[in-house]
Amino acid sequence: MKKGLFYALLLAAAPLAASCQTYKAPTSQNQYYLATIKGISYTYKNGVVTVKNNGLYNIGTLLISAVSTEDKELYGVAVFDEGFLKGETLKTTVYFTRGLDNDQEVPLKDINEKKLVFSIDKATRAGGAK
Repeated sequence: MKKGLFYALLLAAAPLAASCQTYKAPTSQNQYYLATIKGISYTYKNGVVTVKNNGLYNIGTLLISAVSTEDKELYGVAVFDEGFLKGETLKTTVYFTRGLDNDQEVPLKDINEKKLVFSIDKATRAGGAK
C-alpha cells in the first residue's frame, strides 16, 4: 500500500519536476570532499544563488556552476570566495556567459531558468575561524 502511494505521488510530481531547475548530486568519490559539502544546500531564483551551510565545517571557497540543457554554450558560475561559517546563509549573483573565451555577460531575460542544471564544482574547508 505504501509503495503504491509513493509511486502515485512520484508520478503526480513528474510534470512539476520537468518545469524547474535541476540540482545535480556530487559525482566525486573523494570522502574528504563529500564530507566538506555534506549539509550544504542551495537554491537559485532570478539570478541569485542562496547557500546555507548546515555542514560540519566552515567553508573557505565554494563554486556553484550552472549549465543549460537547452543552450549548450551557456555557462553560469556563482563564486563564494570569502568563506562562510557553519550555520551561515549567503547569497550571490550568478554570472552567465556563452561560449568559450567569452567575457560578455548574458542577461537574465535571455536565459530559460527552467532548463538550468546546477552543481557544486569546488568546495574547500576554511583553514581557521572566520
